[in-house]
Amino acid sequence: MFGRRSRWQAGPAIVVAIGGALAGSAIAALVLHRRRRAKGPSATDDKDLVKRLVEQPWKGDLGVIDELVSPDYVGHDPAEPEPIRGPAGVKANIEKYLVGFPGGRITVDEQIAEDDKVVTRWTARGTHLGEIAGIAPTGRDVTVSGLTISRISGGLVVEEWTNWDTLGMLVQVGAIPEPART
Repeated sequence: MFGRRSRWQAGPAIVVAIGGALAGSAIAALVLHRRRRAKGPSATDDKDLVKRLVEQPWKGDLGVIDELVSPDYVGHDPAEPEPIRGPAGVKANIEKYLVGFPGGRITVDEQIAEDDKVVTRWTARGTHLGEIAGIAPTGRDVTVSGLTISRISGGLVVEEWTNWDTLGMLVQVGAIPEPART
């Protein structure tokens, strides 16, 4: 009997221990939350930034590029022979598509953010009313999809990797024949 406690006597000690552990967990969670906020923008902020950069220029707001793209920006697009550099390069790239597809739009379909990267799945729609890549206007409606991985630093997009259905665009405007189906 000596050294043994009844379950009623041990109860308050257990409650205090559990309560202390829970309080410690709550404090640890709060500290972690504050550390994450101190690091910078949240994943939601980064996704909003990229969404603006993807959609706004197609609505006529090319100024958003100067606001959101780093001067050191490098864009990788397999449809381009060289990397796209800086805000001026981004503007020139978008402007050539706006000439080919005036009134065209890109909409964000889905985004995933982790660490300093945002992955964006998007769809572009437009009517081929101007020359693009040496292809005379056809008046055809075009819809293509793509994926862009954007790297964010200091609240700016500093690098992107884009892959989109270039072949699909060329088929839709009639520049190359539609692939045979088997």
